[in-house]
Amino acid sequence: MSKGTQVVCGKYVFINPYTYVKDACVEFDAKIRDVKPDEDLCNMEKPLVITHGLASTHTHLGLYPVRSTLGYGLRLDDWVNTFAWPWERFLLKNPDASYATALVAIAEMLSSGITLFADMHFNEERVLDAVLRTGIKADLSVAVMNGGVFQSFDDALEANRELVNRVRKLGRPELVRARFGPCTPRLLNPSEFAEVVSAARREGVGVHAHIAEVPEDEEYLRKRWGFSLRDFIEYTGLGDNVDTLVAHAIWVQSLIDILAERGIKVSHAPRSNTLLRDGLAPITILLDAGVNVSLGIDVAPTYSVIDDAAFTIGLHYSGGDQALSAEDALWMASVAGYRALGFGTGELTRGEPADIVVWELTDVLPEGRVSHVVTNLVMGKAVVRKVIINGCEVYKGTSLTNVQPTELIRCKSRLANYLEAFLTS
Repeated sequence: MSKGTQVVCGKYVFINPYTYVKDACVEFDAKIRDVKPDEDLCNMEKPLVITHGLASTHTHLGLYPVRSTLGYGLRLDDWVNTFAWPWERFLLKNPDASYATALVAIAEMLSSGITLFADMHFNEERVLDAVLRTGIKADLSVAVMNGGVFQSFDDALEANRELVNRVRKLGRPELVRARFGPCTPRLLNPSEFAEVVSAARREGVGVHAHIAEVPEDEEYLRKRWGFSLRDFIEYTGLGDNVDTLVAHAIWVQSLIDILAERGIKVSHAPRSNTLLRDGLAPITILLDAGVNVSLGIDVAPTYSVIDDAAFTIGLHYSGGDQALSAEDALWMASVAGYRALGFGTGELTRGEPADIVVWELTDVLPEGRVSHVVTNLVMGKAVVRKVIINGCEVYKGTSLTNVQPTELIRCKSRLANYLEAFLTS
């Protein structure tokens, strides 16, 4: 091993969810250098498993404090008006609350093996501060809308431009990037949406948007503008020489061909979709068409993409060829997410960024049943012991390595105070 090379070893090292090496070690510095079998590991005391880091490709960190309200039985628009927008208006007046919220949410994500996330929200400059503090990878955008929490479309677009410029000047694309976030067709007119997409194209960055989350999206477009969703995608230029990630994509049965042809990536948010009764996304059909489908926490009761992976298996199980395996779900939670955001292949192969998770299994392993290992990971029968990002340890045991426990406790306390102030305002 060369100077500076580190090693982590496990009973199983998964190159990707379908390919593994038994009793092996991963050698790395900032990048993966090698994966080598080691016979001395065959009797290792703890059943450690090594995987690539996980990704949530659609997340709203700022809504972490109100995540439990998704269980109140409200539909999307009622939930947004009752909980999301009032809290978001409070956040815009209290940017420090966004930092405290982001730090606490990132701590939960790291503890569940997430090494990369895409966030679309407000006060993203404070989210960026939390990203740099913790060492997690991020793809950031502002939820650009006309109305809602912003005074105007121009204000929202300018906030996104400022974020893109700030991230670019930071000069750390291996850790954090920015894109534009035209929020949803119902909160921007088609011309405004197209202007955001054009701005992304000019700046050479991507787009992150909500599309077809609820049937009302197309109903609104047809009634107000005479557009189908297909017309809307064509008019706004989504996927036309601009890297495009769309969240939800539930009501897209008539769009699957254009998503595949334009290389538009989909972020599936199974728990939030279900709790808000948005509908059931045609995931297996999208996958069969060659669409990159990853997983996003969105706003869910926990900020663990592993919980979304497990939920996805049950939600989309229909037997036969349409069933999703644990390996399929873990692929969506890791490889597909990294590829969707352009941070690498999402596999533990030579030359890839060293984004590594060490898990300790909490269940007995039947000898020779490697599929049981992946199932245990996806079904939550494993605990994260170590998280490494770009070769640097950012989580170990039960703690963030770049953040003192007292700082995290203070953030939780400040967040509780902010929530109390919000509820009594």
